[in-house]
Amino acid sequence: MDDGEVVAQAAAGRNLHLLTAALGPGSFRMEVTVRAVRRGPEFGETWAGFEFAIQGELDGYQNALVHPARSKTAGVRGDGRLFVGDAIGEEAITLDGPVTLALECDRSGVVRISAGDRAVEQKFDHRELTGNLALAAQAPGRATAETSGSEWGFRDWKVSGVVTLLVNRSFGPILWSQYTLSREVLKLVALFPPIGAEDAQTARLEIRRRNSWSTAAEASIDPLSRTALFRIEEWDDRTDVDYRVVYEWQGTEHEWTGVVRRDPRDEAKLKVGVFSCDHGECFPQESMVRNVKVQDPDLLFFAGDQIYEGHGGFGVARDKPTEEAMLDYLRKYWQHGWTWRELLRDRPSIVIPDDHDVFQGNVWGQGGRALPPTDGPRPMFENGGYLMPVDWVNAIQRTQAGHLPDSVDPTPLESGIEVYFTELRYGGGSFVVIEDRKFKTGPHDVLTEEQRMRADKEPAVADVDGAEMLGARQEDYLRRWTRESRDADFRIFCSQTIFCKATTHAGRDLKRMVVDLDCGGWPQTARNRALTIVRQARGAVMLAGDQHIGSLVRHGIEDWEDGPLAFMVPGTSNGFPRAWWPSVAAEDGRFLDGLGNRMTVLGAANPEVGSNTLRPGPGMDREEIAYLKGSGHGIVVFDRANETATFEMWRHGFDALSPRDEDQFEGFPQTLDL
Repeated sequence: MDDGEVVAQAAAGRNLHLLTAALGPGSFRMEVTVRAVRRGPEFGETWAGFEFAIQGELDGYQNALVHPARSKTAGVRGDGRLFVGDAIGEEAITLDGPVTLALECDRSGVVRISAGDRAVEQKFDHRELTGNLALAAQAPGRATAETSGSEWGFRDWKVSGVVTLLVNRSFGPILWSQYTLSREVLKLVALFPPIGAEDAQTARLEIRRRNSWSTAAEASIDPLSRTALFRIEEWDDRTDVDYRVVYEWQGTEHEWTGVVRRDPRDEAKLKVGVFSCDHGECFPQESMVRNVKVQDPDLLFFAGDQIYEGHGGFGVARDKPTEEAMLDYLRKYWQHGWTWRELLRDRPSIVIPDDHDVFQGNVWGQGGRALPPTDGPRPMFENGGYLMPVDWVNAIQRTQAGHLPDSVDPTPLESGIEVYFTELRYGGGSFVVIEDRKFKTGPHDVLTEEQRMRADKEPAVADVDGAEMLGARQEDYLRRWTRESRDADFRIFCSQTIFCKATTHAGRDLKRMVVDLDCGGWPQTARNRALTIVRQARGAVMLAGDQHIGSLVRHGIEDWEDGPLAFMVPGTSNGFPRAWWPSVAAEDGRFLDGLGNRMTVLGAANPEVGSNTLRPGPGMDREEIAYLKGSGHGIVVFDRANETATFEMWRHGFDALSPRDEDQFEGFPQTLDL
């Protein structure tokens, strides 16, 4: 925005929604002044004006923002001709200076756009004129990260008529918050949109005691991640405390409120919600959020892939400057926060990034080094390393994991990438948070093509000397954790993925896949070493996501069932399909995975056969497809007195107020002794 003017780069699908307004049906009027700011080579094919009656693939104004299914358009083209819908004016207007566009719709559905003495109109079915309102600066083509090179400016947007104002739809200037409470230390991160150089650069955290608000801390807003991090020691964790984040913008103090819940360490049970892999089709996950509110977990664990590169359309800005790539990431991560903020505001959360969060199909972090360049057009993630710049990766981690307790070994990696592996004490549980991607060796760095080809039939050939998974620093800390956490009632291991290959089929065609070096089953020696350490923590439960399928597994190391329990949840909206369809049944659940690791499969949350081919259409919306593709979430209830854990695997789209047996995947729930 420049001096009150919004300047937009024209490209397919580019628009600016008025969040707090909902259209008709009925008569309405809009007006805006547009200006040709920059004329690219194909400026005449671009247009500026209005997009209205925008409806999404699913109900709700938020879904319409990122999954528009239908809308109407009207404005002025770069050649100076007015248009509305399919109707285009014959005479051009001059675009040498600002032009005021006026759009009017009567009760019958006739929409008329005018500029000066020029006007064009078209009649629509008035019943279709409902939905979101937006300004638009668009060009022909497919919605990607690229633009046309032309820019339009907008100012003085006015809306009147049969338009409902809904102030509660506003999003910002404080977007949401995430927090942890551990060992009487509160860490809370507040997320912001991009702010101007003249705007306030700090925010404050206030708490309420005896009906009086007082400032507890102030924090600067990080210019890249747009986060403000608050850290307060000696927090009284014995009572619920109301808080608010306060930020002054445009002369008004805005606030975001929430509750820091007391530590439930004296409660009979501790309930943990587990989520992973939201491919974005069902944004903003209204039914799932509603159900989780009813289930009311004490803590939320988001195991990774909070976003995907395709979130919200427009591709991915991998090859853009850091600032532009960050804005691309933020608009995607804001979908995650917008989805979950009503739950994140009043309970602690563990959020850790996985591969897609850092714009990679897979991550073998190779100790944080830069991904080696390749000659081909696509990055080779198996070479090991991070594709995106160090400051960008650090900013991503700040948005997701910045509120976690301080890292137990905070020294950055040689590249400058920061680490966040840590421990959270809450509800009598010791949650160890591990980064199982960052230190992992890239397969192409240690395996020959011959070894890769032989591995399907001889998995041991892929288990080569020197291949790392957790790395020495995390292994050293895990050994310490198993000793220092003995006083905890529950010991819970949080990572991105499970330490075995608990799938048999993968890909768009769900073909049998034997070896998967991305899963935590490789490298085998490093996997076994890690599990040997974790099993020293008696009763430890490992929580993970990543594979788009839910599983309950007892790991085996030297023998069957001599390792810890692992609970992996399905994607909240599954994209890339996977399944557990073993060719040979095993009554005892004992299997060797494709890498030769022992695992006892106690339960699996499979997709429906054929669901991988489903596409939205008449009679089949994206939420129904998500259900059939095995999307869902997990709940783990730890029982203090009985020393048990109950594992619940919930399907996408049910009613938590009236749950039925079939709302959980077959074989769930299961209650196991720890």
